[in-house]
Amino acid sequence: MLVNKKYIQRHKKGFIWFHWINAVCFFMLFLTALPLYSDWFRPLYDTLGARNLQYAHRFFAVIFIANPIIGLLFTAREGILRLIREVFRFGRDDIVFNQKFPAELIGREPEGIPPQTFYNGGEKMNIALQAVFWFLLVVSGLILWFGEGHISPAVRTWMIPLHSLCAGIGFAAAIGHIYLALGVNPDSLHGMLDGTVKAGYAAKHHGKWVEELIEEGKVTREEIQRASQE
Repeated sequence: MLVNKKYIQRHKKGFIWFHWINAVCFFMLFLTALPLYSDWFRPLYDTLGARNLQYAHRFFAVIFIANPIIGLLFTAREGILRLIREVFRFGRDDIVFNQKFPAELIGREPEGIPPQTFYNGGEKMNIALQAVFWFLLVVSGLILWFGEGHISPAVRTWMIPLHSLCAGIGFAAAIGHIYLALGVNPDSLHGMLDGTVKAGYAAKHHGKWVEELIEEGKVTREEIQRASQE
């Protein structure tokens, strides 16, 4: 059954909260660390105080670490388990999607994209990338925070460029993610605001998932076709 005869429920509220808490924490961590890398952001130290920024960085770091763990425990049925299950099943259709999808970035309509699952090939690649850098950020950050006196100075010294590199790449990936959500496929952003996406968008970008819904009797093919024509 469609929502308002036009939308398909894709994400539950718990998963949406998990997504936005993770996003806010990442950007706050990035912001509170910027004065370490450029004098352009020294006014943050002058205004808020270096120690206060350090405390804020650690505060958001704790939430950044805890959020996925809490999400796994409390929103497993709402999407986390499906995310883990699908992201690491990267097949031929996902490869073809990532080969053809870049055409959308310049306003073209790619042809021959195979039907995708709940997460398409681009989403899988982004999620896997963010998961790897989350892990590296957490490990390197904890070593820098608690490692003094327990871990050799040589190892801690290498953690500084590793932490910085992961933060930089993660930030670039986040900007790309925002561009895709706002500029290329704004319908996908709708899914992270109230959990629903347009039926036409879902059929085009997640065809295999829509077929699953039809087979399960949660929506009919006629409903999808009518909604896609509006």
